Order: sequence, then structure tokens, then C-alpha cells
Amino acid sequence: MAQAKFEINRELYKELSLADARLKSTIDLFEKKEMSSQERLFFKIWASPKLKIGVFDVGIEILKKGDVPLSAYAITMGSVECHDDEHEYILGPGSVIGLAEGLAERPLNYTYKVNEFVNCKIIPIPNAMRELQLTNTGLKAVCRMTIERILGQGVTIPEYLKNE
Repeated sequence: MAQAKFEINRELYKELSLADARLKSTIDLFEKKEMSSQERLFFKIWASPKLKIGVFDVGIEILKKGDVPLSAYAITMGSVECHDDEHEYILGPGSVIGLAEGLAERPLNYTYKVNEFVNCKIIPIPNAMRELQLTNTGLKAVCRMTIERILGQGVTIPEYLKNE
């Protein structure tokens, strides 16, 4: 079985204070470290006071195949695993699980089980849907493309993500 692994290197964030995510000094440090857009986004999610923290121990199933998720999880520490008949996936810091399926109101294709103790930020799907209804067409397009990339081109895009 082939294995694929994804994670963002947390070492970049040692000098950053979670409480100071919006300070000019933090933004200057982003520039100094030449952080990618994914690394910056990860830090902003990690530092967000609006998202609750989730903690899961090894062996816990965070999301189960066939369920439509009511929450998505942005992993800030640790890892989860999932697999199909051909591949095993190890998803670490920077991975977001359940968001595409939740926004599209589709059942999950995988069960996500904690491989290594997980800290994460919890994204309530109903809140994300409400926010996306109010957002600009550009951000809606990014969400549509992400859903299609993850769930496939044939997925039905929810009305609230379509341009008016």
C-alpha cells in the first residue's frame, strides 16, 4: 500500500506568539522568514481566537466514513490517518479534514483516525456556510474550486457558493 504524507513544518512558528498574530512585528517576521501563503494561512488559523481548540488522543476516530461532517478540523499538531484500498494518507499540521464534504453536505469517503496526539482548530460547518453566503464572489470561487479538487469535478456545488 502506497503512503502519502502532508504536513507544514511547525519549526517556522517558534518565534511567533499566537497572541500577536496581527501585530506588525509578526507580519514583518512573515516577510523575514519568506513564509508561503499556506504557511501564513496555517498560522492565522492556528492563532485565531474565534475557533475553538480540539484535542484528540491516539486511536480516536475524529470523522467517520459515510457521515456528513458538522465540523471540520484544521490540524495544528499531531497527525491523523485514513486509507482506501490502494493508499494510506498521513495528515499532519496544516491539513484540514471534513471541510469540503461539510460545505458540500456530502458524506465522507474516509474515516479519520488519530495517529499521533492531535491539537486542532474546530471549524463549525454551519458557521462557515453562513460566512460564505456573505462573502465576495472571489472567495466563493476559491471554495468551489477546492471542493471540486477534493470531491471531484462532478460534485454538486451548493447554491450558497454560486455567484448571484
